[in-house]
Amino acid sequence: MSSPLFTLSSYLSYLFRASNAHGLHSPFVFDLYKHVLHKQDSQTSKSLKSLRAIVDNSPFEFIDPKTGKTVNTSEKTLSKQVSSSHKFSYFLFRLINFMKYESVLETGTSLGINTSYLGKTNASRIVTIEGSKQIASRAESRFKKNQLTHIELVTGKVQEVFEATLRDTKPNLIFLDADHRSETIGYYLRIIKQSGLSVDCIVIHDIYWSKDMHGAWQKVIQDDDYSLTIDIFQAGIIFPDYPIEKQHFTLKF
Repeated sequence: MSSPLFTLSSYLSYLFRASNAHGLHSPFVFDLYKHVLHKQDSQTSKSLKSLRAIVDNSPFEFIDPKTGKTVNTSEKTLSKQVSSSHKFSYFLFRLINFMKYESVLETGTSLGINTSYLGKTNASRIVTIEGSKQIASRAESRFKKNQLTHIELVTGKVQEVFEATLRDTKPNLIFLDADHRSETIGYYLRIIKQSGLSVDCIVIHDIYWSKDMHGAWQKVIQDDDYSLTIDIFQAGIIFPDYPIEKQHFTLKF
C-alpha cells in the first residue's frame, strides 16, 4: 500500500542529497545526466504527450489480478491512479534511444500509456505484460489507435509469465512497474539473475512508494552484483554489469 507521508518526507531528503552534473566524476553518469535526465526537445515532448489522450472514458469493470476482486472504474480514473507521468515516460524514451537498446520488456502495461512511449523509441522489440485481460484489451486498442502494432502484449499474472517472457524477449532494458511490493521486486531480480541473460539496464519504478518498496531498493544498492545504481526518486536505475567499480549516485531529475 502506498504511503503518501513517507513519499513526501523521502522526497525532501532526496532533494537534499541529489547531485547535479557538477558533482559527477564518472564520464558515463555525466553523459547520462546531460543527455537523458535533462535533455529536452519540446517538439518531441509535445508529440509524445499526445499519446496520453484517453481512448474511452466510459465506465468499465476489470478483475484485479492481485486480489481477484472486481473493480469498477473508468480509463480517466485508472490513468490518474497508475500511469507514469509524462516526465518519467519521456525519460524512458530518451534512455532507450541514448543507450541504443534494441529490446525492451515492461511489466505492468495498464492502459498502455507508458508502453506507447516505449513503442515510439528506436527499439526494434517492445514486449509488455499485463495481468488483467480487461485492461489489456484497452491497452491494445490504444496501440492500434496510435499505430503501434509492433508492440507485443502478454496477458497473464506477471509472476506466472515473467520468466518465460524474459527468456523469449532477451531484453536490453527491463522496466518493472507491475507490483509495488518488495517480495515481488525480489522475485523479479532473482529470476533475472538466474536467467543468465546479459541485461544492460533495469529500471524499478516508485522506489519511494512505501517503506517496503524503499527497503527493496536499499537491498539493491547494497548488492555487490550490481556495479552501478542510480536514484532519481521516481525510479531506481540498475546497470548490473557496467564496467565500473561499484558506485551509487543520487541525481536530480
